[in-house]
Amino acid sequence: MITIIGAGKVGGSAALHCAIKQLDDQILLLDIAEGLPQGEAMDLNHMLSEQGIDVEVKGSNNYEDMKGSDIVVVVAGSGRKPGMTREELIGINAGIVKSVAENLLKHSPKATFVIVSNPMDTMTYLAFKSLGLPKNKIIGMGGALDSSRFRYYLSKELGIPS
Repeated sequence: MITIIGAGKVGGSAALHCAIKQLDDQILLLDIAEGLPQGEAMDLNHMLSEQGIDVEVKGSNNYEDMKGSDIVVVVAGSGRKPGMTREELIGINAGIVKSVAENLLKHSPKATFVIVSNPMDTMTYLAFKSLGLPKNKIIGMGGALDSSRFRYYLSKELGIPS
């Protein structure tokens, strides 16, 4: 099972892409916001059904439901507000990632963890230190978004397809 912690825009998109690529037959969207992961999972399941993709997406507010996950993607955290630097996010998101990390070890200690929360480098290091797992079990996922943004803006400036 793949668990995605954080069922907002990034978490929902991650769940959709994992399902479309059929990376696992079960995906869990986990979030502290009551009803959010359940609603997102329902929408994704309807879309997947229409596409003939046999992957089940579940929504939950309970960390116990992630028990036995092979991969855990952490996108939980606050987004940057206008004028806020990535460094200013550290105080807010560090508390969130640390809380999430405690639950990760408790319920899926053998999983590989992919940290996407911003600022990604700092949050990955924090998760690494908090979890105490080997470095090959904690991965920071970044850079692809920056490259995609660059390609998009470059194509618009040059008037060519991205």
